[in-house]
Amino acid sequence: MGIISNTSSEGVTPKLIRLITALIAVSILFTCFNVMGASAAEAASTETSAQTAAATTDTAKTTTTATAATASTPKITLKAPTFVAEAKYDSAATHPYNKQTSQLIVRYKAVKNALKYQLYIKGGKYTKWTKVKTTTALKVKVTGLKRGTTYSFKVRAVNGSVKSAFSSTQKLKTAVMNFDKAGFQAICRIVYHEVGGMAGDFWDKPIVYVSDCVVNRFVAAKYTKVGVWASYYKNYSTVQDMIYNSGNFMSSWGLAADGAVYSNVPKRVKLAAYGALYNKAALKSIKNDGTIYYWCNRPYYQSDSRIAYSFQIPWGYFNIWREYWG
Repeated sequence: MGIISNTSSEGVTPKLIRLITALIAVSILFTCFNVMGASAAEAASTETSAQTAAATTDTAKTTTTATAATASTPKITLKAPTFVAEAKYDSAATHPYNKQTSQLIVRYKAVKNALKYQLYIKGGKYTKWTKVKTTTALKVKVTGLKRGTTYSFKVRAVNGSVKSAFSSTQKLKTAVMNFDKAGFQAICRIVYHEVGGMAGDFWDKPIVYVSDCVVNRFVAAKYTKVGVWASYYKNYSTVQDMIYNSGNFMSSWGLAADGAVYSNVPKRVKLAAYGALYNKAALKSIKNDGTIYYWCNRPYYQSDSRIAYSFQIPWGYFNIWREYWG
């Protein structure tokens, strides 16, 4: 009895081969997909890492640049300003003609990096430090002040929120009377004519008090309305008119004829005239006397305590002079 076989080429074997082939193809495709996915993921991961690294680098660069910029921008520093000293006589900058009884001009030097300046005042109606002005100017006119009064000033530099320390304090005084350039020169000329040409320290006090005398006569008449000359000098609007035209002094022509021209006036007379106008010691610390109203050359005035000066300065009057001038 024989055995029958079913493994012919048309039987099971071809089907099995086709199945195996399909499985192998599917396996190959699956493997390819896995490989491609891994490659894509790896590529994406690599790109992300590169982007992160680039971003980190850019951030570092930005931080470095900002730090460098901050380091290269210097901090603003401001020094305290310095006042310009007041001229002592014959200066339009510090003697604002016709207004000096009510105003003062304050000047200070420029400060590097400063955009503005803050000026403060104290004195008179300002019982405490008060900011009077914020300005870019280096010269400030302060108005509304009181006659014959001392004021203190201080200033600081400003740049945005940055402020310097305050300057040292500067003290300035308003005049006791208004005067213009001609008035100042007239005072100097008459003082020089009467006593300013005398040599030696002995004459310094007479120079001061004669200056006081001229100024105080006009002040008494025009501002205080008291004194022996008030009713008379009130008719003269300026001190030069009082000197040149009143008859109690000398005319401009007479002074010139005697050589009392302004170009001949020495410094000590100008200082004395300045001191009289501001009632402050300006010549060798000699104090001014605000009570001297007149001088004379008549004997009966010699007993008056207010005698300040005698025309022609007769030698016999020296005992009175020494007593009066100290």
